[in-house]
Amino acid sequence: MTDLAPTRTRVADWLFDQALPLWAAQGVDDRGRFWERLDFDGRPVRGVKRRTRVQARQVYVFCEATALGFEDGRTVARAGLEALIATCRRDDGLWISAADDAGAVVDPAPDLYDMAFVLFALAAAHRVLGDAGALPLALQTLAAIDARMAAPHGGWQEALPARLPRRQNPHMHLLEAMLAWQATAPDPAFEAAARESLRLSRAHFQVDGAIHEFFTAAWALDPETGHIVEPGHMEEWAWLLTQAERLGLDTAEAAPGLHRRAWDQGRSGGFLIREMDADGRPVDAGRRLWAQTEGLRTALLFDRDAAADLTGRLFDTHLATETPGLWIDSYDAEGRPVDRTVPASTLYHLMTAFTALLETGA
Repeated sequence: MTDLAPTRTRVADWLFDQALPLWAAQGVDDRGRFWERLDFDGRPVRGVKRRTRVQARQVYVFCEATALGFEDGRTVARAGLEALIATCRRDDGLWISAADDAGAVVDPAPDLYDMAFVLFALAAAHRVLGDAGALPLALQTLAAIDARMAAPHGGWQEALPARLPRRQNPHMHLLEAMLAWQATAPDPAFEAAARESLRLSRAHFQVDGAIHEFFTAAWALDPETGHIVEPGHMEEWAWLLTQAERLGLDTAEAAPGLHRRAWDQGRSGGFLIREMDADGRPVDAGRRLWAQTEGLRTALLFDRDAAADLTGRLFDTHLATETPGLWIDSYDAEGRPVDRTVPASTLYHLMTAFTALLETGA
């Protein structure tokens, strides 16, 4: 078995000496709110709407960084949490989708994906910062989601007003948030929401051993897009099913198969592609960094040699930027980078994968 010590050293050096100091200094404005993007010189890109999901993800990132020993993260996380609550919470207990650079609301619509990350950030704030308001606020948010967004065929509407096609992705991230809360402050409301997402996964999202993305209102495969499978989401579900089993919420029987399917059918040139169909034929053979981090994290459970190899590939490509601590998020099907800026949203994926790597024993 591969010795992961050199890989962990390389990851720790990049994370604590390059990425986190850069994003703590340049990725935050003077009000504690996070910039949506930096340029490849590490400077904020202004005039881009700031999504609630990114504000919440960055709160999580700096909470997790604090837990791993990056003490400067505590101040960043606290300020970011306060700004998130002040700017993004609605009067009805739900949360907006986006604000502008000044903090004015530009998209008031509640989105389940956004709120899943708010709940995830609150779990991190409770666990790491000891924030006394995080638990009651999380329960209030979940109660509002249940009251206002419950869908007639199970799960929750992905947004208000309701949109089609239905999507598995917001439900997956709500499960992620509920598992985070169950691990730190268990509550029947969190368990019930987790079980509902798991039920949907078994009953609808998993079709013949693959996770499908898009559905009708009644959770049938969408006629136009229901064939699409994202290998990165299969890896993400494999990880979450394993975590659910550890918390006594579900078995992980499907997890190894999802990982193998993604790994065997969903890769090109050693990287996970964006989209394929259920038979493994590429739909979009480009790639994004987040899918690689999900593959890396799940590979740690099943094949550490593969995890170490993929980490090396990331440093040689996605993380090989002239300004250390940034990343190239997207490549096209021919392996050419396509980004002009660096999305802050990807740091959450890097943190979850690299935390798992740093915490994996020899």
